[in-house]
Amino acid sequence: MKNIEFLMKKLEEGQILLLDGATGTELEKRGVPMHSKAWSAEAVVTHPAEVQAVHREYIDAGADLITVNSFSLAKHMLIPAGLAEQFRRMNSEAVKLAVRAREESAAGQVAIAGSIAPTTFGSGILPGYPHRPEALSWYVEQAEVLAEAGADILIIEMIEDLEKGSLAVQAARATGLPVWLGFSCRRNAAGELMLWDLRHTLTEGVAAISRIGGSAAFVMHTDVSEATEAFAELKACWPVSSGPLGIYAHSGFFVMPHWQFTDISPADYALAAGGWIDMGARIIGGCCGIGPAHIRELKKRYC
Repeated sequence: MKNIEFLMKKLEEGQILLLDGATGTELEKRGVPMHSKAWSAEAVVTHPAEVQAVHREYIDAGADLITVNSFSLAKHMLIPAGLAEQFRRMNSEAVKLAVRAREESAAGQVAIAGSIAPTTFGSGILPGYPHRPEALSWYVEQAEVLAEAGADILIIEMIEDLEKGSLAVQAARATGLPVWLGFSCRRNAAGELMLWDLRHTLTEGVAAISRIGGSAAFVMHTDVSEATEAFAELKACWPVSSGPLGIYAHSGFFVMPHWQFTDISPADYALAAGGWIDMGARIIGGCCGIGPAHIRELKKRYC
């Protein structure tokens, strides 16, 4: 709880909270193999030293919160990858690697966020995705493992549709940990900014999911070029009393299982982030394609 109090105190004092950047794409940059269906999931058991090193570098860059490498450790991603039997071990180890990075650093307090991703983005659509009761049980189990292993917060990352997003939030809320909501957007063929599934607007997604819970909301895994418009919409529809807003955008795109880097310099990313802060973002970080150098620049300028 002390790490949560540390974050809340910074927000109450009007400071900017600094998230980390991407974990999966940073591992790929360092030569860690990406699984054809589960992306960076297997790295927590095949390359633990590299995962821990990425967390440590973000802490050294000044991050107040680091996110464990559990984005692609949901059952609906591990099953098609043939890794389902390692579900509990891998989720627990993902948190422990972040905890070890925090323990070995000389930094002050750093919170650890467990990532739950209600998306098929990393693995393609899973044939026979279960009906609601079973799907909910999968998210419940992941949330419980992450909480038991030592996560301080749960972030529901890449909320792209209403059904799976709602189930993941419901499961995370049951742990009693703070739950932060990460909404992902892209444009449809007509150029309209939508949730990633292209079936709902961000406003529709926030209206449906904020009723379940969430103590902060983000535009995340959304291209830098579209993040400002998405954040403006999020700010307009997010209930003010529900908590602070933030943003962690990406730069590049997937051709599974590899991220296609379209590099944005730390200075240019920080310039964009300054605009988001001016708009009211209070929690800032980076997603795919954004690394420790970007976080270091954000720390220097705004935190």
